[in-house]
Amino acid sequence: MKGIQGKVAVITGGATLIGAAVARAFIDAGARVMLADVADSGAAVADRLGPNAAFIKTDITDDGQIAACVAGTVQRFGGVDFLVNLACSYVDDGINSGRPDWLDSYNVNVVGGVMMAKACRPEMVKRGGGAIVNFGSISARVA
Repeated sequence: MKGIQGKVAVITGGATLIGAAVARAFIDAGARVMLADVADSGAAVADRLGPNAAFIKTDITDDGQIAACVAGTVQRFGGVDFLVNLACSYVDDGINSGRPDWLDSYNVNVVGGVMMAKACRPEMVKRGGGAIVNFGSISARVA
């Protein structure tokens, strides 16, 4: 991961095992990371990652919380260079799930990531560009 020394990444779903591993990789390459997650455990993850990590409790289905996350990242680290959309929701009961379950999943897995990208984009532009990585899951094929 060359070229990210001193850059800033926002990682949604950052309180998960995968989120923490992605954050660690960014930090090891010289970046600072903001963990955005609905789980309160994100604060402990950020503490374990050290001073180049921070946590903002963020529900990516709420545009106000997304805006607060981006503003908090800019305030803490000076900008946003990368967005890693890792937050996800599963419809665990498959075909037996109702419309509300599917809409909640779509709101997290697709719309939330797009709204986070929309919020981060102006900050990336201010810094001359950036990158967005969207994680997916094999659950779309095997669940």
